[in-house]
Amino acid sequence: MPKTSKFFTGVLKNVKTMRASKYFSSSLVIVGFCLASFVLLHLGSVPSLSRIKEGDISLRSIYAPYDFTYPTDIDREKTDEARAELERRVNPVYDIDFSVQTKTFAELDVFFAEAGESARRGEIGVKEKAEILKSKIDFELTDKHLALFAKLTDPGRMRKVAKDALENVFLIGIVSKEDKDRLFEVNRKKISIRNPRFHIERETETKDLINEKEAGRIVRDTIIRLLPSERPMRGALYDLVEWRITKNTKLNAAETSARKLEARNQVPPIYKRATVKKNELIVERGKRITKDDIAKLTQITRLHSIVNRASYMSGLLILLIGLVFVTAVYLKFFEKVTAQAPKRTLLICINAFLAIAITLIVTQSQMSGYMIPLAAIGMILVLLLNANTAFIVTLVLSIYIGFMAGGKLNFVFMLFLGSVVGIYAVRGARRRSQIFFAGFAVSIANFFSIVSIGFLNNMQKETIFTDGLFGIANGIISGFIVIGLLPVFEYAFRLITNITLLELSDLGSPLLKELTIKAPGTYHHSILVGNLAEDACNTIGANPLLARVGSYYHDIGKMEKAAYFVENEISTASKHDKLTPSMSALIITNHVKDGVELAKKHKLNSAIVDFVSHHHGTSLIYYFYQRALEKVKSEDDLKEEEFRYPGPKPQSKETAVVLLADSVEASSRMLSEPTPARIRGLVEKIMNNKFIDGQLDECDLTLKDLHKISESFVRVLMGVFHTRLEYPEVKPKKERKNASKGKGR
Repeated sequence: MPKTSKFFTGVLKNVKTMRASKYFSSSLVIVGFCLASFVLLHLGSVPSLSRIKEGDISLRSIYAPYDFTYPTDIDREKTDEARAELERRVNPVYDIDFSVQTKTFAELDVFFAEAGESARRGEIGVKEKAEILKSKIDFELTDKHLALFAKLTDPGRMRKVAKDALENVFLIGIVSKEDKDRLFEVNRKKISIRNPRFHIERETETKDLINEKEAGRIVRDTIIRLLPSERPMRGALYDLVEWRITKNTKLNAAETSARKLEARNQVPPIYKRATVKKNELIVERGKRITKDDIAKLTQITRLHSIVNRASYMSGLLILLIGLVFVTAVYLKFFEKVTAQAPKRTLLICINAFLAIAITLIVTQSQMSGYMIPLAAIGMILVLLLNANTAFIVTLVLSIYIGFMAGGKLNFVFMLFLGSVVGIYAVRGARRRSQIFFAGFAVSIANFFSIVSIGFLNNMQKETIFTDGLFGIANGIISGFIVIGLLPVFEYAFRLITNITLLELSDLGSPLLKELTIKAPGTYHHSILVGNLAEDACNTIGANPLLARVGSYYHDIGKMEKAAYFVENEISTASKHDKLTPSMSALIITNHVKDGVELAKKHKLNSAIVDFVSHHHGTSLIYYFYQRALEKVKSEDDLKEEEFRYPGPKPQSKETAVVLLADSVEASSRMLSEPTPARIRGLVEKIMNNKFIDGQLDECDLTLKDLHKISESFVRVLMGVFHTRLEYPEVKPKKERKNASKGKGR
């Protein structure tokens, strides 16, 4: 018992996990829809400037909703002050002149080359070497320092130290004392120094700039750091480079002026402002719009955008989440198939997103809100899914759109009423003309709802008539939208409508014609299965047209080997007599796989393909299994799975009904005396076997549904096998006369 309890506990946990996962993908779709809708609302709900132009005639009086100020004329004085202030903040631009460094380093190269030559003259003394070196240079050096350079054994090292010390200050930038003093005089606290060689610009405080004297100290410290133990040479080296320390930065007047001009242009004009008090009349109805009126209206729009935008967007988001939650809960409890199917959830979300996008376009373009074609969304959903889903979606969308349009209940009423009429008018449509009729019905509903709202609000008759025309146009446009989008959604989501089903039900279609020729018995069997399934689906509220059309195609896989199926056998000898039971079972089961491949080849909708793959589930091929049992010693030597269909089991009510109808119709042919009692017994036996075998475990059929299906099958089969009267044999005229004479005698 403990092991059994643990087993069932584990099974229950796995079932719960599977159920949770069914909603996981749909939940992700819903979250994605909420995020996409919020982004769309954020981008598209920015209050636009009034489209009223100067010189237009105002159609209504407009009053100030609050106190505010608005710009009038440009304040030249304040604008110039602001621009001058920003111009003063622009740093002067100084460029480093690398030609100074290049020239200095070239002279140092020449000097140390001469020093090296002097040091290599071994035939003369140090004093003579110094004199020769002095004659080669054009600058002053003491005799002591000349002697040190003249006897250098490694002039390259000293040259590197000299260059490193100078390069350090050249890269920083040396300004003249006069330039630095002038910057202090004009109170310039910072300047920008550009390094054109490395494309670097840095901002430097004036107090941190170095002139020639300060640069000399830096050079001396660098030489001391690089030659810590060679004091005489340090002095000689500094004596050599000191006169080469000169300014290498210069003011770039053109760049500085360009930056100042750019700074001035960045300052927008500063306007003088006038004050408007709350409830003050801005524009009077019937008056011409002036430039001053435009300025006031623009300011109202701008303030509304700044003050109310965050609150407005937060409200829309919270409302959206709330309505989506209500819809999701409704679908979970009342439309589980839709809630568990991510594909269907995505279809709903795309249509809802389209409705929100169209609403934004209509409201932003200043068109009438009565032009929002929400009824089209409802009609698409009822044709592709069902009426309950279409109803709840259009209900929440009409509420949401009403708030998007400014909280106007008249829009909510008109949109919802028109959508409900459209859903009812197009529900179960089997012809495209019914969609146009539904659009016309939506137009009438819109017109009367708008008229009633107009009279309740005591609106002018001209306005009521104009709005009514918008409502009529809404319905007509909705019909065209449905006609245009329906095939797109059918193809994209692999869904099917009654209109497409009727097209597939044409018995003259190429695939059914081929079935008639290659497998006539299977064709007639499929027609009878369709009759049984259609009537049964009518009784349980499933889709009868889908079941009938699915029945027509469910056995198309038998065309490949039609003679191996009993309904197509012409002679008394069976093809299976010469085959082993396992081979026969393989041929029989393969008709499912062949049918699926054929259906996909002819690009049948996945809803029809499901009938082909599901119509046997994982049922046992009992006849050949029994034959196989007769040839083995023990049942353990035979695998039952080899004599079962590959599945899957039926997933919907319609495919489950076809599975039952297929078995019932095939078995009913074996009845020698099809009396009502025998027919009922056969139907109940087959349905019980399928139920016990678990073939109905994965569909939504209830026991009540099974009872209704059973009664439907019995009723239809009794009509097929109804009892006929025995008419007397018709005799030739001469025989009838002789018979009468004999009686007379």
